[in-house]
Amino acid sequence: MDKINKILQRQLNKYIKEDEISEEFKSFIESVNSAYNEFEKDRLLLERSLEISEKEYNDNLLKIEKLQGQIIHQEKMAGMGQLSAGIAHEINNPLGFVKSNVYTLSKYKDKIKGLLDLYFKVENFLEIEDKENYDTKFSEVSEYKKNNKMNFVFEDIDDIITESKDGLNRIEMIVKSLLGFARGASSNEFADYDINSNIKSTIVIAYNEIKYNAKVEEDLEEVPVIQAIGGEINQVILNMLINASHSIKSKGVQGIIKIHTYCEDDYVKCEISDNGNGIEEKNLKDIFNPFFTTKPVGQGTGLGLSVSHDIIVNKHSGKIDVKSCVGEGATFIISLPINNAQDYEK
Repeated sequence: MDKINKILQRQLNKYIKEDEISEEFKSFIESVNSAYNEFEKDRLLLERSLEISEKEYNDNLLKIEKLQGQIIHQEKMAGMGQLSAGIAHEINNPLGFVKSNVYTLSKYKDKIKGLLDLYFKVENFLEIEDKENYDTKFSEVSEYKKNNKMNFVFEDIDDIITESKDGLNRIEMIVKSLLGFARGASSNEFADYDINSNIKSTIVIAYNEIKYNAKVEEDLEEVPVIQAIGGEINQVILNMLINASHSIKSKGVQGIIKIHTYCEDDYVKCEISDNGNGIEEKNLKDIFNPFFTTKPVGQGTGLGLSVSHDIIVNKHSGKIDVKSCVGEGATFIISLPINNAQDYEK
């Protein structure tokens, strides 16, 4: 007879000992025992099926959440690209003629100042050589020049035009950064990517969000151009910069965001550090999960770091790591392979 099932054994022990079972009764016990064993097999199979179903359900749930995040991110990128391009073009049109006018004004100013220099020479000559005519005919002109501080005006006009040119050049840089960001946001193709120049452009985009909370310190070493989806890497860098700024702001201090690029182990690396609040150790394992956020309700979607992880790890075969100490800040390390021939299909 097969080994008696444990449940059946316990039931038999209540009424009869194993050595007291008669031969006539053993065949019945064997049949019952066989039924119990079959039931046990079915139970184990059902439990295993439930475990598999639960795992498949959880896996599918994670896939759905990830897909939701990707869809929201793609719509956000597309909208941001269109918005950035629209703003850039709207600024670029008046910027063109204002810049042209300021440079033309600068040339006119030089000609006017040349004429005024001749006037001042005549004035000085008359004041010395023909005092009578000077007092009668130039007194009103001299009084006007004195009352309106014309000497200071002529000196200051150079500074005004220089500052205007500088401001226009800064606006032009912002427009170029916006256009570059917009073009990158609309592209899903791997292409040459210079991380240092793109960091500079992304800082320009994020500057208004950062300037009230932190100073940005750049330590950009010479690194090779890699193959990447530029707009998406820029989005990761932008997410990191804005998160760092928010962390510093929540701490209530004027902080520092440090950006360091370098090469290590066939990777181009970018470290973005801040001296904000940092991340609690219990949250480090969850920060890259979709919809997980430590921000107050209404201030974060929980998609920024999840999407960033997907872009770096899944789309670019890279790595993204984080180090943090509560109260002292956090450092995110982005690693992008130097040799990456991967193609990405939307």
